[in-house]
Amino acid sequence: MRTVRLAILGSSPCDQCDAACCKQNGHEFAVLLHADERRRFAAWSVDLPVKSASGIVLERVIAYRDGRCPFLGDDDRCTIYQDRPLSCRRFECVQFFNEHGVGRHGPFLQLNPRVAALLERLEGTSERITGRVCRQRRDSL
Repeated sequence: MRTVRLAILGSSPCDQCDAACCKQNGHEFAVLLHADERRRFAAWSVDLPVKSASGIVLERVIAYRDGRCPFLGDDDRCTIYQDRPLSCRRFECVQFFNEHGVGRHGPFLQLNPRVAALLERLEGTSERITGRVCRQRRDSL
């Protein structure tokens, strides 16, 4: 049997979320820093042993403070958005949606059911729009 994966096209709906990716949700650190960011964020970062394919490696990370990224404001918005680390820029929660088949989401969404529910609502909206467009196209032929 072939597995079908329905996807949400586009980027993550960050404007509709409560910053779940910036709150402690299954991993020990807020942000993994890349080489060129280590100096820039030195005052807020620590070395942390992290599991990798080759064993335990020491990575430079921004640690959580009280379960939140230290740059997350009280309004759940990033206070350094324009200068945020590359890991933050690259993160898209939609990549975990139906990651293992329809209704079988990846680890981030399993740990964050409110985000999964948001994406499921958006998927339903997308399906209704797609269906309407297809019907309009069919009817115009």
